[in-house]
Amino acid sequence: MARQSLRRALPPLNSLVAFEAAGRLESFTAAGRELGLTQAAISRQIQQLEADIGVLLFSRSRRGMRLTPEGDILYRSVTAGLTSIADTTTTLRQQQGRRSVTIGATLGFSTFWLMPRLPLFRSVNQNIDLRLVASDALGDLAVERIDMAVRYGDGHWPGVHATRLFGGEMFPIVSPKLLKGRKLPLSLDEFRALPLLEYESADPRWLNWDDWSHSQPERPKLPAARIRFNNYPLLVQAAVAGEGVGLGWRYFVDDYLRDRSLVRPVEEVLMTDFSFHLVEPIGARPRTGTTLLRNWLLEQARLSEAAPLP
Repeated sequence: MARQSLRRALPPLNSLVAFEAAGRLESFTAAGRELGLTQAAISRQIQQLEADIGVLLFSRSRRGMRLTPEGDILYRSVTAGLTSIADTTTTLRQQQGRRSVTIGATLGFSTFWLMPRLPLFRSVNQNIDLRLVASDALGDLAVERIDMAVRYGDGHWPGVHATRLFGGEMFPIVSPKLLKGRKLPLSLDEFRALPLLEYESADPRWLNWDDWSHSQPERPKLPAARIRFNNYPLLVQAAVAGEGVGLGWRYFVDDYLRDRSLVRPVEEVLMTDFSFHLVEPIGARPRTGTTLLRNWLLEQARLSEAAPLP
């Protein structure tokens, strides 16, 4: 189709963008919020599109709004077209001398292991733009446009290829200032006298104080009073500040152990059945940026695992 006739055949492009958002979210208000427009502005653009095409695109009722059969047909076509344009634009941008890579990880992994090492990667890969998604609730990598992510588990997740980084090890950690000169390792009676810090995780694989206690031959009884956190970096900060004893993950708290900001009050280490893995969507096309980051992460993980526990 010639360019001039294509321009005449297409509806206003702004109305197509508004229609895609409204159809996906099933709400003019939510679509307006996403696009930075008012609900009335979205409604006007949909009315303009319906008038241009000559069909009703949404049915409205007390329960809300839904696409009509004709609207659903148009929605599928518009979504495919706009997605194709976005993918092509992303590819062309990446070919202009810079490469973009998105990596996702939990808050704890991002804060304590990944972030301290990223400057080294950036120093030798200055033409790669990194985007870090730090969240304890990572979803589908393809949907969220994440190239790779770090997950904790058995390595079996649908739709991704998993490569082991290192295992899971957990042990108590405490600030020396809370110990007030007590000689290490502490006796069980001394240990029980210290306040506990606990991370409340929605992930059942994340071990807690009860798991640690049950793994010990003596099965020490633990204090009932605990300070609880829903954010692991905050728990570690509280431990460093001398607020109590937390459970430290190997590779997360190693630097704190080396500079003696934290110490291990008892020697027991709990080895978990799971490991940290680098996961990538199955079928993803290899790119220079993702390959460089992947190889670098695996090498850094190898060095971490080879280092002795401080």
